[in-house]
Amino acid sequence: MKARGWLVAGAVLSLLPAAAHAQGLAGRFTIAAQVGTQSEVSGNMVQSTSGTLLDRPVTIDSLRYRDIYAPDWRLQGLLGYGVGERTEVIARATWYKSTAVKGIEVGTLDEQQLFSYFPSQDEPSDYEEVGFEIGLRYYIATQSRLKSYVAPVVGVRFLNEALVSLSAPAAGSSIQNVPFSQESTVPVFGLDIGFTFDLGERFYVGMDTGIRYQSPPDAFGYPLGLSRVDDSDGRWSAPVTAMLGVRF
Repeated sequence: MKARGWLVAGAVLSLLPAAAHAQGLAGRFTIAAQVGTQSEVSGNMVQSTSGTLLDRPVTIDSLRYRDIYAPDWRLQGLLGYGVGERTEVIARATWYKSTAVKGIEVGTLDEQQLFSYFPSQDEPSDYEEVGFEIGLRYYIATQSRLKSYVAPVVGVRFLNEALVSLSAPAAGSSIQNVPFSQESTVPVFGLDIGFTFDLGERFYVGMDTGIRYQSPPDAFGYPLGLSRVDDSDGRWSAPVTAMLGVRF
């Protein structure tokens, strides 16, 4: 009888960690820090056009965002609250900064190679955005330590002003620090997919990715006298982050 009692007690104790991990999300808060990067999927920052510049014939080729800006660090902070056993409302602050690639061939000036710089040859420009998003996470499973989810998100991003310089060394001509796109507030929406893995009753780690569409910034109205050159497209990007969080 004593042996049987010890076996029952051991079985109950062995189930306690599983029960702790099997808690639902309802009524629980979560705070998480996320660090990662993003890839530019599609969208042109510079549109192809032709005309005259400095009284010379010029052609401009289209350039994608990923032709101009290389991937860099993305930082995010997240606050969430469980409104159901499988659903969680989240609010997230985001920051991303990327330095422009120097000296991209963008077309020709008077039949000579033309290079673009954002904003100048000596001072590379940083693309910088600060954003805020809200979303609704739906967890596929909450009864295990590994929890996968999907989440539609919407928000806004605040973008800095962009300048551009053009140089044609063989033609002996350049134009410096021309306003290209204005400081703007743009809407963003997308979808997250990811997972979390419980380290214990409170702490967890995870990964998060997805897709984002961001509206184009406000243009300055063809500052180079070339129609459409600064008619930026909307931008599709794919953030990827690792996270460390706590639920309570």
